[in-house]
Amino acid sequence: MRDDMAGLPTGGNLRERLSRAGIRPGGWLLASDVEGPLFLGDFIAEALSTCLKPATGATDAVPSYGQILYGEGYAAFRADTRPLMRPDGGAASPPPAGGYTLAQEGSDTIFALPLLLAAGADYRYLEQLALRSAETPGAAAMAEQLAAMGWQLAGITTAPQQPYRARVLACGWLEAGRVLGSPFPLAEAEAMLRRHGRWEAETDLVRTYLDDACLLIDRHSELWLDGGMRRRHFSDAGRKLLRRRFQRFYREELGISYSRGERAGRVAATMLGRIVEACAMVGDRAKAALALGLARRAGGLDRLVTMGDGANDAAMLRRAPWSIGVNGPDAARAAAIGLVSDDMRHVPVLLRLIERNGRDIDAVIGRAQAELRGAALVHRGGDGMSEEWAEAHRRMKRKLRGEFVTY
Repeated sequence: MRDDMAGLPTGGNLRERLSRAGIRPGGWLLASDVEGPLFLGDFIAEALSTCLKPATGATDAVPSYGQILYGEGYAAFRADTRPLMRPDGGAASPPPAGGYTLAQEGSDTIFALPLLLAAGADYRYLEQLALRSAETPGAAAMAEQLAAMGWQLAGITTAPQQPYRARVLACGWLEAGRVLGSPFPLAEAEAMLRRHGRWEAETDLVRTYLDDACLLIDRHSELWLDGGMRRRHFSDAGRKLLRRRFQRFYREELGISYSRGERAGRVAATMLGRIVEACAMVGDRAKAALALGLARRAGGLDRLVTMGDGANDAAMLRRAPWSIGVNGPDAARAAAIGLVSDDMRHVPVLLRLIERNGRDIDAVIGRAQAELRGAALVHRGGDGMSEEWAEAHRRMKRKLRGEFVTY
């Protein structure tokens, strides 16, 4: 790490994170995404929705300025990084030209750091949002059933791990050390910018971007009243312009690169850019690597089940011997088994059958369907999943997590 980044908490490498998780040898392991299967809150999205708005003249509507900035920023970030990913997300496929950095895979988290820093959000605020995150219905009972079955449970997330560790300490049914996520050094980044005399100049750069982005939203939106709610329609032309403005801000103004080869030959033009590049985020491939590493420390890879509800869980779901895509079409397409349920107590039914039935996916699905009797929908996952099943996943995800889930 560069000398001017010394003292920045970057999360450590994956091996260090694994060693701190306290996984015991023996038995089965469920490695799950945190947001969706375990908790319904997405405190980064909530913080952006609340904090990001014009300095003056803001019009409150749904979706909010922050929700649009989050959704379009996520889409732009994924478009930038997709060409640098391995085609199938696995180690056997050819590496992309220039190499790809794990640091940029936690895209929904890392692009928010400069925005929340300039908006005045602090670590305590994020922790308060995390503490308000509701448990997914049945998640606590699921954890208790897993413990009775002799299973270990770990949560892997792209989100900052410390706020969620505070949340699981409060709930008591998941060990805090088993929440593995990303660093999000708000306080340390501010201290570093101030120490180097860069605070005003670089936060002004962020605020200029936010002013431009909010102006684009205002110019390309239509507002109407829907009952007692003011709604906002943001046009497709506006979305394209906003994504271009996002890309210009991160690529050119902050000077962030997503390519390992490019990073090796230059230093980002801004300190904020260097801070973002220094943080070892947990993203798609890192989630998979953490799940496999935890399994090796437990009962071995043949006793690993992974679970997730989003596109950023796909690599983790594909690489595990058994996987469950719950309440998310992208996750179900990547997983061995799809589950649509509003109660996580249905998950241990699948896990017990997985224990008993070796590699017979059809037997597990058939027996689960018979046992659950319509209380939850169980089907075979994979790319051939029907659009009817995909829509059932989308409906349940909206029911549990709200209208504006990004992925």
